[in-house]
Amino acid sequence: MNSTVLDDQRPTGIRPAPPSTLTAEEILARAEAMVPRLRERAADVDRERRISDEVYRELGDAGFFHILKPKKYGGLELSEHEHAKVAMTLARGCASTAWTFSILSSDNMAVLAYPEEVQDEIWGEDTYKTLAGNTNLNPKAVAKKVPGGYRLTGSWGFCSGSDFSEWLIFNAPVEGEGHMFLVPREDAETIDDWFPTGMRGTGSRTMSVKDVFVPEHRVQATKDTVRKLQERRALHPTFSTMYATWPSNGRFPFASCAVGAAWGAAEHFAETVGSSTRVANALGGAVRLADQDYVASEFAQAQGDIQMARLLIEKRSWEASERARQRIESSEEDVARELRDNALVTRTALRAVQQIFSLVGAKAGNPAHPVSIAKRDVEMISHHVTLNWRQAAVRYLAAVS
Repeated sequence: MNSTVLDDQRPTGIRPAPPSTLTAEEILARAEAMVPRLRERAADVDRERRISDEVYRELGDAGFFHILKPKKYGGLELSEHEHAKVAMTLARGCASTAWTFSILSSDNMAVLAYPEEVQDEIWGEDTYKTLAGNTNLNPKAVAKKVPGGYRLTGSWGFCSGSDFSEWLIFNAPVEGEGHMFLVPREDAETIDDWFPTGMRGTGSRTMSVKDVFVPEHRVQATKDTVRKLQERRALHPTFSTMYATWPSNGRFPFASCAVGAAWGAAEHFAETVGSSTRVANALGGAVRLADQDYVASEFAQAQGDIQMARLLIEKRSWEASERARQRIESSEEDVARELRDNALVTRTALRAVQQIFSLVGAKAGNPAHPVSIAKRDVEMISHHVTLNWRQAAVRYLAAVS
């Protein structure tokens, strides 16, 4: 493992929170406006394995990290529906950027499970601060009880967004049970071990801490997260997303990025197919892709499948947001259906982007080709633990039978 510590040059300076009058429509329009710029930078992000400071600043300036944040901390108190649509839209330009947004926006809800003291500590001065890390239990980590808190040692991989986050969350055992620890970013070391084939710009590197003191108020039992979130609702009575499930599938945090990336690949193909050719046969010559019946058939299938996946995300995320708005707890069938649909739309996006990749031909083998980037990104996303189709299918059948 390469143990090089990255010298992050994170944006500094405290900004005023986005205007509280920003509407859902305006937020989505801002996401749409960013797509062309993200497309221009996507190959650089893939090559450099990191989104730029400039892009990260733009995400914040647009108000995206305030979508799922309470008004007390400058938040817009929007819904999972807006979160899902913003992630899907941004992924049309760059899935790594969309993923970074989705992770850091979603992790606002993890902060809200902690006492008001912790929420003030994180957002009291700078409402743009974000939380990254890994909530999977590391059984090898050591949390030693000391007066006033714990001394934490361990490392956690796949810390998406940690290039920029000011805070980290880690899951370590305490007396055999997982506990969530909140740690300032400066107390951790970055291990530069993120060299995947896709989603290369998410910065999902390993973060390591050694004998770091974590005060008691920044430590909570993992099993208590749902109960704690319910208790904290009184702190933010107008924020409906406090009534969403945790961890929530209703915002399609990962699947939206997969579908958006496939959507972007389809848009690129449609824009360029009129001038695209392929070698006619082994002896040479060329044919226009737009003249081939098989191209029309395969692309129509792929684009139609992506459209269905988009509509399903929009429908299910809206339903989840409506339940939260009406203060209706999600049933097991609701949760199982959302898990199924997260996996289903990702599976659909993967098949569709692979079809489009095949239509482009050998030119798509260029790692900087937009369809190449999208295909590798969707393939990588499809391996996420929450998108396992067979597990989701088994749980769904159990819920409805």
